[in-house]
Amino acid sequence: MSNSIAIGVAYQDQDITGGSLTDSPINNSPIGATTPSTGAFTSIALSTSTVAAAGSTNADAAAMTTGFNLVTAADATKGVILPNSVNGTMIYVKNSSASALKVYPDSGAAINALTATTGAYSMAAQTTSIFIAYGTTQWYSLPLVAS
Repeated sequence: MSNSIAIGVAYQDQDITGGSLTDSPINNSPIGATTPSTGAFTSIALSTSTVAAAGSTNADAAAMTTGFNLVTAADATKGVILPNSVNGTMIYVKNSSASALKVYPDSGAAINALTATTGAYSMAAQTTSIFIAYGTTQWYSLPLVAS
């Protein structure tokens, strides 16, 4: 495109590799590369997994991994549990079921104000939430809901 210009430069951005951050540059070039007409953009790939909701408490909920989790089989009683919280970790959860899904924090942690023993975070049917670890014992949800 003849009248396109670079709108940003990626310098020393963080790569996500195997669920951990490493201090390496993405590509040190303008977004859109040197020839914006190619449509090349810098991106970060997430690991993906499909998880069937299970159990009815934090003790028997299905374990999730970091990255994007497509959750099936929710029936308003079954749930999933977040992995151990590591500061800055982001986990995307898509409830693909026609019923609510319970999401539990890892042992000793909380999602917003909910702990594993005080109740689960409830996701409505066919919704997506992002969970962000703040420290080693706190998860926050996006969207942030009262809990």
